Amino acid sequence: MKQQTKKRTLSDLMGDSSSLLTVIGALLVEIVVFAILSPNFLTVINFKNIGLYAAIVGCVSCSVTLVNISGMIDISVGSQIAVVGMVAALVSGAGGNWVGTTAASLAVGVTLGAINGFFITVLKLNAFITTIATMQSFRGLAFLLSDGMSLTISDSAFKFIGRGYILGIPMSLIIMLVCYLVFHFISKYTVLGRNVYMIGGNPQASFLAGINVNSLRFKLYLINGLMCGVSGVLLASQTGAGIPNAAANYNMTALSAVILGGAALTGGKGTILGTFLGSMVLAVLQNGMNMMSVGAYWQDIIIGAVLILSISIDAIKGGSLKRKL
Repeated sequence: MKQQTKKRTLSDLMGDSSSLLTVIGALLVEIVVFAILSPNFLTVINFKNIGLYAAIVGCVSCSVTLVNISGMIDISVGSQIAVVGMVAALVSGAGGNWVGTTAASLAVGVTLGAINGFFITVLKLNAFITTIATMQSFRGLAFLLSDGMSLTISDSAFKFIGRGYILGIPMSLIIMLVCYLVFHFISKYTVLGRNVYMIGGNPQASFLAGINVNSLRFKLYLINGLMCGVSGVLLASQTGAGIPNAAANYNMTALSAVILGGAALTGGKGTILGTFLGSMVLAVLQNGMNMMSVGAYWQDIIIGAVLILSISIDAIKGGSLKRKL
């Protein structure tokens, strides 16, 4: 039994290493290609721009990783981010300081996560269908809060969160890196992290082993809502406004980052480091296409193709080509 456990562990490590090497290779290829095509790509200012973009999607991708590893999914994160941004604008416009605005925004994020968690873990609804429904409902709520209008945020202290610099490093990038360090620690060195992998690999066996699977998954949706709150605050502070149609593509972007990083849609597999690298691949791709003046429609096609490619790689690794049906 011990030898089998060691073999499985070694196999998992080799699989993780293979996924990480693949995404690192993709990132390096992107950097080389865009550096050749654009003389302004390899500049400090441009790398800061990449970091600013990556921070918003990167933060929520941390929690989406754990949700996916647990065998669940959440494709409503973009709508949650939009609602959080609208609440931030409303609270700030009502005279709230940056502390109150941020706290209210994070609380709303957690509440939205709790709504997803309730339907999925208490009422036992399918996670994919549930989050499609809440994606639509939350987006409608974002428009309803301001009657479809964008709301300007004038609080300079709040906008510092997304626009400010500390020792020449963007504040939002620092926040993203802290989030990744925290989630890496959780996934690798805590009971919660170990249980997430267990229930993703075999929820029935985990339940029989004494793990409260539904309770843990509910907590993951709460955490995911909190991280939507963080990303919503970063987006609202960067743009200086609450925009009801903001983060429209972030659902798929976050999922793409997770899958590119080596996570399996079936659960039980994935790393926070892999997700970070996947986020950077997408951020560099987006930045490079903007610098090359690639049209918005073509960008959607290319990013969609990247998602299809990443899912295909995941399916092939799972043995889809060997199955007859």
